[in-house]
Amino acid sequence: MSREALMQAVERASTDAAFRSQLQRDPDAALAGYDLTPEERAALRADDSEQLAALGVDARVTKQSSPPLDNPPGPGAAFPTEPWY
Repeated sequence: MSREALMQAVERASTDAAFRSQLQRDPDAALAGYDLTPEERAALRADDSEQLAALGVDARVTKQSSPPLDNPPGPGAAFPTEPWY
């Protein structure tokens, strides 16, 4: 088991919206660059926080993926153009 690779994948999934999307669409391609065991891959594919915890991932890290705090998609997107009231 490569705990470091697992942690890198989990941390990336918690901060990178494009990676999360790819992980949902094509998990094999998303995880291709990570040296993971079949159990680790299965836990990431299923987004199974209990299994990830059993594999050594801190529960605080897995909680970050729902909901994520992503950067705005483009310039000006952080501020709405219509009034909030």
